[in-house]
Amino acid sequence: MLTNYLKIAWRNLLRNKIFSAINIVGLAVGLATCLLIVLFVLHELSYDRYHTHADRIYRMTTHGRIGGTDINAAGAGAPAASALVRDYTGVEAATRLNTDGSFIVKHGTDSFKEEHVAFVDSNFFTILSIPLATNYSGINPKTMLTEPNTVVLTQTTARKYFGDQNPVGQTLTMGDKGAFRVTGVCEDVPSNTHFHYDFFCSMRSIKQSGKWLNDAMHTYLLLREGYSVDQLRAKSTEMVARYIGPELPQFLGISLAEFLRKGDQLRFQFQPITDIHLHSDYEDELEPNSNVQYIYIFVAIAGFILLLACINFMNLSTAGSAGRAKEVGVRKVMGSERGQLMGQFLAESVLLTFLALLLALVLVAVLLPGFNQLAGKQFGIGAIVSGWMLPGIGLACLLIGLLAGSYPAFVLSAFRPVSVLKGRAVNIGARSGWLRNTLVTVQFVVSITMIVSTILVSRQLNYIQNKKVGFDKEQVLILNDTYTLASKLDAFKAEIAKLSPVVRVTSAGYMPAGSSNSGNNAFQPDNGSVQPETYRNRHYFVDEDYLPTLGIGLAQGRNFSKAFPSDSSAILINEAAARQFGWKNPIGQRLKTAGDGSGEIQRLYTIVGVVRDFHFESMRQRVAPLVLFRGQDNYQMALRVKTDDMPALLKTIEQRWKAQTDMPFTYSFLSERFSLMYASEQRVGQLFGIFAGLAVLIACLGLFGLAAFTTRQRTKEIGVRKVLGASVASIITLLSKDFLKLVLIAIVIASPIAWYAMNRWLQDFAYKIDIEWWVFALAGFLAVGIALLTVSFQSIKAALMNPVRSLRSE
Repeated sequence: MLTNYLKIAWRNLLRNKIFSAINIVGLAVGLATCLLIVLFVLHELSYDRYHTHADRIYRMTTHGRIGGTDINAAGAGAPAASALVRDYTGVEAATRLNTDGSFIVKHGTDSFKEEHVAFVDSNFFTILSIPLATNYSGINPKTMLTEPNTVVLTQTTARKYFGDQNPVGQTLTMGDKGAFRVTGVCEDVPSNTHFHYDFFCSMRSIKQSGKWLNDAMHTYLLLREGYSVDQLRAKSTEMVARYIGPELPQFLGISLAEFLRKGDQLRFQFQPITDIHLHSDYEDELEPNSNVQYIYIFVAIAGFILLLACINFMNLSTAGSAGRAKEVGVRKVMGSERGQLMGQFLAESVLLTFLALLLALVLVAVLLPGFNQLAGKQFGIGAIVSGWMLPGIGLACLLIGLLAGSYPAFVLSAFRPVSVLKGRAVNIGARSGWLRNTLVTVQFVVSITMIVSTILVSRQLNYIQNKKVGFDKEQVLILNDTYTLASKLDAFKAEIAKLSPVVRVTSAGYMPAGSSNSGNNAFQPDNGSVQPETYRNRHYFVDEDYLPTLGIGLAQGRNFSKAFPSDSSAILINEAAARQFGWKNPIGQRLKTAGDGSGEIQRLYTIVGVVRDFHFESMRQRVAPLVLFRGQDNYQMALRVKTDDMPALLKTIEQRWKAQTDMPFTYSFLSERFSLMYASEQRVGQLFGIFAGLAVLIACLGLFGLAAFTTRQRTKEIGVRKVLGASVASIITLLSKDFLKLVLIAIVIASPIAWYAMNRWLQDFAYKIDIEWWVFALAGFLAVGIALLTVSFQSIKAALMNPVRSLRSE
């Protein structure tokens, strides 16, 4: 019987080619979209779950508030790992990871800039499950990182430097840290990890002060089985008193009790390693993390688009029911039971669903490269057809087919033979019009919500890109790794400054976007107070050319100058820092830095200028207080240029560079670095636009089905109206106004939903657009226009129909 069902189903699909094609395409687009989103979501949720003891690994983080500034740091003091293993029995083991910028790595005559270099403890690979390579001899996991200047490479990096040779025992020169001996090779770090490094160097290769308030490192704890992390969290206050309390007099000159009495605070948290990627946005994260809100958004989008596709199937199947009314009547007269008819129609639904699945898999294969580029992933088609995915997809399609075909099956099988053969069967379907109208309304609620979201996301990104950021990011060329020039730097800088397209040159560790040298320090106003307030602020070292090169203005005072030898003890602050310290006229005021743990206050500085606030961090945060020291940080060099022939200028600079060093010449543009800060938001905006377009497309298919159904229901009515003198325009208006009502209802429902959702998203930005009424009006206008265009074909076709044909059966 099943074979007979499928055979008849196939014949019916071929007989109604247009409806079948629309159904299959609509469902295939919905399924393909869902498959892509499922791949993305599952990958995001899988981060760091591959570790053997993932459920017992936690990252120790530091939180608090000093001088009105919140602290949310991804690390903990360098001694934390050993101290917690020693003092708390629930901590079975601990390991640390630290970064120290990029390195120029040399092997023989080859030199490469490597940015993914980490320093780790010797037990790092024991706690975190990054497997060691088995195809190289001489690797001893227990001792490979116990000595200074040893390094473990990933397999890709080992092949990059040593080809097919065994790298174990070979040496690499790591910048100014000298030669490192390769003692191990590990597999490449999995993509679903919150860090990605190519070099894992021994922690003993870098100096550590041993102070909790000096060296912050990413610290991972392995808890004992059965020990709850809540027990460890409950000891945070005790830890601060035990470890931080004794150091506060050395750094801030006050006791822990005085520190707390002033309203300042510190505490430790312990974050599951599996939560880092989606639930963490702290200072000094190893990589930019994602946001769990985006997971919720994409899951909702997948569900909505699949729902729209199922709604389409119901509407189109019901719209085609009038053409099969007599078939149902004849079958019932010949003895077919209602259950057999339902089985027939469900078989058609399931067959159509699996045809849509095949087309969806083809669409996924075609779209996957573009989706990978957009989402920043590396999915292959094998991820769809391997493991439980393919059986799961098949089961889901079976359920979708049964669910989507259930309503048409019940409606069609309920037709009465007598009514059917008299031509009145379609009226049964007409009595269920409220359901079809509801479904189409739901489709347009989703579509309008996504149109509004797309417009607002686009406007927010445009606002960020074009907002005055306090500096001129255009035509600024950044030369990377200029510290490698060492003693030749000044000569190179002077030579570059002579080039006619170069307007200004500055050497600085910090740039307002991209990789930079930066730090935090504690400052105290020198106001004669016995216990002055302590503030924790960002600080950078810049030269006298920094402000004019980047186009940063002064609000008060002056810039650094070589004409003032005393500027070695001078500082600049931004307007946010002036407000923080409570100074209306900061010029001449003095700040002292906190201690370094030796018990002495380091230095006293005089403020000579106040720079206007500029965005040196993402616009997700407000401009924070900033202190600028005078000094030449040689990490990178910025050139303000004015030229119409940038390639020629770059070639000239590269020639000058190669004349000074054999190190790689790399560069970037400040405007591009600034745009990359918002790459995740740009991806979200593009995805929103694509998904909104798909939602509108699927909604239009559903509206087309409802229009087809309605015009069939009202064929004779239209014929009568034309005979009585109704014009084509009046009939088009008559048929279109019902759909317009549905869209208007959808606009009313969708507007508050879209406002709420986008208001929540915009909360992540300190600087954001206002949600204005015209956005909803524009989305509604687009929805109305799209709806009218969709139904116009059916309306015009019905209005132009010869009334003789529609009334012939009367």
